[in-house]
Amino acid sequence: MRKRTLVAVAITAWALLLAGLAYYSYRDSPPTVPGQTTIGQARDTMDRVTGELRNISSSVSVGDYAEQTCDITKARTGASIKRQLTFTTTPGGEATLLREIADGLPSAYHAQTTDQDSTISLYADAGLFVAVRGRTGDPGTVVVTMTSGCREP
Repeated sequence: MRKRTLVAVAITAWALLLAGLAYYSYRDSPPTVPGQTTIGQARDTMDRVTGELRNISSSVSVGDYAEQTCDITKARTGASIKRQLTFTTTPGGEATLLREIADGLPSAYHAQTTDQDSTISLYADAGLFVAVRGRTGDPGTVVVTMTSGCREP
């Protein structure tokens, strides 16, 4: 009888520990996949990045949000959003502007530019699974696109 009691106490303690850790993780741990965040959170992040990009260069045209449905899992549908900003500069100054954008973003974004052949591109992580990508466009333009990934609507 004593052995059964010890086993029951151990199982109960283990279950309580797991429940406590799950509750703590639910309340205090950051999301680990886009599906654990909402479109509203992604939109807020994109609005913040848009403001930061406007501070870097005022010659920017901000596009509307483009939302599209996607599958978070086979059983759950979600949505993803995308926003495009177009910067203008003097023809030939696109690479310089793209580097200025990368340098002007907060260091937490870990913005990087890459040179491949005659093109230059930008990648940054704005947090909450929002990617910021930039590329040179037509002569005199730089296009920066923010994408959210699939998440709860």
